[in-house]
Amino acid sequence: MSDLPLFYSSVVPLDSQAHRAHGVSTAADRFGFAARAHIIPAVAEEFAAAAREIPIVFAPAGTGHSAVFLCGLKAQTNLFITEGRWNGAYLPAYLRRFPFILGERPAGDPLICVDTAHAGFGVGEGVERLFDDEGKATPVLNATVKLVTDYAGAAKRTELLCTKLQEFGLLRSVTLDVKAPDGPSASIHGLFIVDEAKLAAISEAALLELRRLNLIGAVYAHLFSLGATQALAARLKDHAVQTAA
Repeated sequence: MSDLPLFYSSVVPLDSQAHRAHGVSTAADRFGFAARAHIIPAVAEEFAAAAREIPIVFAPAGTGHSAVFLCGLKAQTNLFITEGRWNGAYLPAYLRRFPFILGERPAGDPLICVDTAHAGFGVGEGVERLFDDEGKATPVLNATVKLVTDYAGAAKRTELLCTKLQEFGLLRSVTLDVKAPDGPSASIHGLFIVDEAKLAAISEAALLELRRLNLIGAVYAHLFSLGATQALAARLKDHAVQTAA
């Protein structure tokens, strides 16, 4: 599998023989792998659930854009992770899915794959097994298969959302400025948000298409989430205190 996405480095098909004794960690501090990621991929289905807490923006991706959660205000800093623990109310699906991913094949059904380099995938104490002693899927694996499969479908719908936003000219570049009271300030550039004025002036045909594709709710959830940007200020201040300690 080439051009691996964020966090993935050594992806192989999950195998009931090779990985029969393997499992995944469910420890609260298992998210250290994302501690240096200031943006995390997001899918449209979770916009509404996350909008009160995590800003959702669009980052350049090739010739288009991708939806992301803004988790930090500078590279290499995730303000939602402390000592490997996710300290937010909503945990992004991308993090819940890792280290698994759906592997596409030129012919045949997709495969459930796993990043074997991930420290939370292994054998022994502290992991929940994916296969039983007979090589049959455990409830943990069944839940993983559903999550990975659902995520793949949601990612495709989110790609469609980004394509339509670009096609209808609704995105604009933005600089986000955040300042904590009696604390540090930060600015982040190069991200995009939906332009509310352009959305208000969108053609009836374009609006109907967004409604037909069931994408308009995600657009409004994105706009609502921008109100959480200033909430990052408190996290920024806490992070500065922890760093200085």
